[in-house]
Amino acid sequence: MKSDGNMKTSKFLVLLVAFCAIMLCGCDANKGKVKELANQFVAVYNDGDKAVVYDLLPAAKTCENLLISGSIGQADGINVEKDDSTGNYIATINELKQQRLVFTVDSVGGIQMIDAYGVFHLDSISNEIALKAGVPVKKLSDIEIGKLMDSEGDFISYLKQNKQTNFLWANNGGYSWSRTSSGVNVTMIFTISNNSSNSVSGKDYYVIVTTQQKSTGSAFPTKTIDGIDLAPNEMREFNASEPSLYNYAKERDLSYTVDIKYRSESILSFLLNYGRFSGDEYDDYQKSLQKSETAVSGDKLTLNLKGQLGGSDDAVFTYDGKTDEGEVTFTVSGQNNVRKLKMGSYDKTTDKLVMKEYFTKGDYVGDFDGTWKDGVYQGVFTNTKGGKVDFKLVEK
Repeated sequence: MKSDGNMKTSKFLVLLVAFCAIMLCGCDANKGKVKELANQFVAVYNDGDKAVVYDLLPAAKTCENLLISGSIGQADGINVEKDDSTGNYIATINELKQQRLVFTVDSVGGIQMIDAYGVFHLDSISNEIALKAGVPVKKLSDIEIGKLMDSEGDFISYLKQNKQTNFLWANNGGYSWSRTSSGVNVTMIFTISNNSSNSVSGKDYYVIVTTQQKSTGSAFPTKTIDGIDLAPNEMREFNASEPSLYNYAKERDLSYTVDIKYRSESILSFLLNYGRFSGDEYDDYQKSLQKSETAVSGDKLTLNLKGQLGGSDDAVFTYDGKTDEGEVTFTVSGQNNVRKLKMGSYDKTTDKLVMKEYFTKGDYVGDFDGTWKDGVYQGVFTNTKGGKVDFKLVEK
């Protein structure tokens, strides 16, 4: 027969084992998986293995201006925490340098790296333009910065279109014609002005003169003229001769246009060399995006829906058009997620409805793009990383 002391010890051990089992079940197993992937990423990054780096973070491969350079700390120092506001896992590599990796868990429990902070570096030209334009490079993720500074992206187009490079101006001065003993000649006369505070090299631009018959609009072959060095605020006269147009000029049946073309290897190089920056360009760009959003055409639209969103079959979707406020909730891997909703646009004639999703802290997540018809809202949700999931929501 066991003594009372032995029985108490046995009960204690049983309770201890049960408690440990409960604690182990309550642990977040995803953290271990995330740390394992983060360790692997740090190792291949420090080895300079671009192929595997891009396999682990495919979004980085699409950003050609993001570079892999140096090392990013030691794998054994990684700390993993879950961001309850987004449901993502954050693996901190170096707290001092704010180097972090961002992971998400999909509907079937798979773990994927979707972003990074302070790990990749912009190429020197892109980085300098970003700093000049007031881009908050310390606040944006690496992928966000890479996409923002894409030479063919919307932000660079915005800089180009908002007269950051429109400082060379061509002024049409007409044309003259003459006949001498040596033959006939027609000369198009125009000026080009440098309206910037920087000198412009003639090697960086050229001029295309396009002539046409005024009465019919028929175009003649174009003529290309090399640029001329221009000092700040200097204006120079250009002449383009074309004897074959004498009869048209004589009858005053001739017109022409002048186009300035730049020889820079890329628009980024030209922006860096000649762009005029105030430091407010990024903020102005963000304001322009807000202004360009289509106004709500149905301010009384009210939605109270439920249904399927990606891997979640219990999504709940509500929206009040009077206040332009809404909420969507859904479950992924047993975790409940809540997001805010705002109206993007609504066209009653086509039933097209775009709703914008935000984290509870206010950061933009992505767009629900679909149709709202006969009590059903269905389409595709696309997040800022390019990820897409189908949705189909019906009235409760």
